[in-house]
Amino acid sequence: MTKIILYCSVTALLLSAGAYLHYAKYPNNPQSLSGPILYGITPGGALYKIDVMSCTACPIADFAGNGLPYDVLVLPNGDVLVQSAFGLYRYTLPNNTPIWTESNSVYAGSVLAPNGTIYLASAFPTFGLAIYDPATNTITYIGDWPAGMQIAEFFYQNGVLYGFGSLSGSQVLVEVNTTNPGLSMVVYSGISITNGGTTNNGYTTANGASDSDMLYQYNVSTNTFDFVCDLDFILGTDGFSGLSDLPPGVSEAPCLCSTFAGTVNNQTFNVCVAPGSVTAPYSNNADLGAGDILRFIFFSDPADTLGSIIVQSSSATIAFNPATMQTGVPYYLATLAGDDLGGNVDLNDPCIDISNTAAQVIWREQPAVVFSVANPDVCVGACVTVTVTFTGTAPFTLTYAAPGGTFTESFPGNAGTILVCVPAGTPEGPLQVQAVSLTDGWCACQ
Repeated sequence: MTKIILYCSVTALLLSAGAYLHYAKYPNNPQSLSGPILYGITPGGALYKIDVMSCTACPIADFAGNGLPYDVLVLPNGDVLVQSAFGLYRYTLPNNTPIWTESNSVYAGSVLAPNGTIYLASAFPTFGLAIYDPATNTITYIGDWPAGMQIAEFFYQNGVLYGFGSLSGSQVLVEVNTTNPGLSMVVYSGISITNGGTTNNGYTTANGASDSDMLYQYNVSTNTFDFVCDLDFILGTDGFSGLSDLPPGVSEAPCLCSTFAGTVNNQTFNVCVAPGSVTAPYSNNADLGAGDILRFIFFSDPADTLGSIIVQSSSATIAFNPATMQTGVPYYLATLAGDDLGGNVDLNDPCIDISNTAAQVIWREQPAVVFSVANPDVCVGACVTVTVTFTGTAPFTLTYAAPGGTFTESFPGNAGTILVCVPAGTPEGPLQVQAVSLTDGWCACQ
């Protein structure tokens, strides 16, 4: 009597793929700014939205070609009033064609008062204070500053209107008399200010000790500039020549973002856990701005892409990690572009971009087979029926070694039988039936 000993050394793996979604640039991006929100204009006419608390900024309009901008003001209805060397220009975003212009005078600064009055600092043909009515686009001149005085920037602090300017060659802070500008009084003289913007609560880029891409908050009580943040990484060498608050009730304008993460084919991958890696079908067509990087992301929830990232990698090839990934579960593979933050994309970048489609990936287990027999005792020259039970996805192809040679059979389902015969002349003792290779609908095991 010969005893058959059954062995199976085969295990298996599986992977799959699919299509998916697009995170558009800022307007559809769920990332939001935390405020307070300022608008800033550069000498080249680019208009930016600035989040003071997170020190982030993004372009929202381009007003190039209408003279050197001196200042900008967001009107109560959301329109933007730009003061430049060529006069006044009023825009309704996102259109960069002015809906109204005034070219007979030049104004250096502006401010929206708490009571809704809009004050302008006239710089030509006279130096003085004026009021602008946005309902009628009319300007009423109130009066001149004291002799030798010029005002460039306004701001309210503690309910008082102040202006940065100069008096007889000395840089000054002035408390503005809105009824009789000629009675405006110098609060501090010899302070350090330069070209830049200032807005309510003293936020300013006009600190003479810094570039105009450095944001400070000026404290009238102490005559000090407190550093807030450095926007140089966003603006490069270009600074802000004007700043404005965002009035209450006015919605933020969407960012004009050029960052593009490229495209990923929306194909489906079923990938075995051994060798266990998948390469993103990326089209190599990203468009990155200054400071941007491209990363490949492996994530689990297309409804919460940024919140479900498992891997963010500089390599397009992602390996299976049993500590963070499961088999049989859909995952997604896409590209991500945005500001560099320690080698990864900054997920708080307001211009972050994700490829408009993603590949779907499902890791698949290696197939396995178990041999079983009701009675393992068989006589020499006789045969015995062996049951084979598979784990994996049908169909299965099994190659096994048994007395008499190596055999290959196919099975349409997860169970079947093989017939094992003991050749005549076989000595008594244990014999082996062992799997040599196994493939299922997804994976192969050797």
